[in-house]
Amino acid sequence: MRTARLALALLAALAASRALAQSDAEPAAPATDPFLPFLSLGPAAPAPPLPALGTELELQLLDGQRLHGKFLGRGPGGVTLEVEGGRITVPSTAIRRAGSSDAAQVGPIGRLRDPNRTRYLYSPSGFMLKRGEGYLSQTELAITSVAYGVTDWLTFQAGTVVPVVFYDPRLSPAIFAVKAGWSPAPRWHLAGGFQSFVLPADGDVIGVGFLFGTATWGTEELHFGLSAGPPFTLSGDGSDLGSVLVSASANWRAFDHGALVTENWIITGGGKTHVVASGAYRFISERIAVDVGLVFSDLTNGIPIPWLDFTWHWGT
Repeated sequence: MRTARLALALLAALAASRALAQSDAEPAAPATDPFLPFLSLGPAAPAPPLPALGTELELQLLDGQRLHGKFLGRGPGGVTLEVEGGRITVPSTAIRRAGSSDAAQVGPIGRLRDPNRTRYLYSPSGFMLKRGEGYLSQTELAITSVAYGVTDWLTFQAGTVVPVVFYDPRLSPAIFAVKAGWSPAPRWHLAGGFQSFVLPADGDVIGVGFLFGTATWGTEELHFGLSAGPPFTLSGDGSDLGSVLVSASANWRAFDHGALVTENWIITGGGKTHVVASGAYRFISERIAVDVGLVFSDLTNGIPIPWLDFTWHWGT
């Protein structure tokens, strides 16, 4: 009996010394780690530490959205935040990352949101402005337009060509657009609507435009878009742009303050097919996005056309 007790004591001492050695060699991660992996990587992953109640938290969702609020708890329904005086519970399966909302935080979750995320260069993406959001856009130093989110799923846009307004107000062109959309799944974003350009001339109205349907797949970090729709005219019997316009686009947030954007159109008209390809770098700040790039087409005999777009965003 005495021998058995001695053996048990030796085993207990060895186990305790091994545990102490492991704790010295691998110190536990501090509970104040600003990146809180709410979504475990597998069934064997240890439960992550939760932030203290009332901590300012930022959730990055799978669809690219970011939510800021006070952490109120986590349960079977997801993570609960206090946002603008109300409460919202976000399912854990919809959360990509979570972390401190401190503005000085460094990392992917601390990136500024793209102010021009609802467009590629000219073609629309499937992302929508939220209610109360809007932007002012100046394209090619000529076309000035304003877009506003009437609801989370409906956006209106209107504009004009500023130089013409200054030189001859009677010929002031007008730009109108309506876009409606929703996200049926975290990575799928669908939208549809129309864009038109109207020019009064000699007591008549000349107008062109196109209907479009847009499907975007991905997140705001990397997404691909496909748009298609028929062009139309408000005067005349037909359009020289063919029966359908198609554009394929992509946006890659390659840098913290920049993205690479490409937009490529297929235009069929007059019995011919033309391809218009473009690429640009998007400079991103908190409220401003600037696109600088080149447009290539056989319509210009291969001579690239500079592309410049300035967007100022307001709203949450």
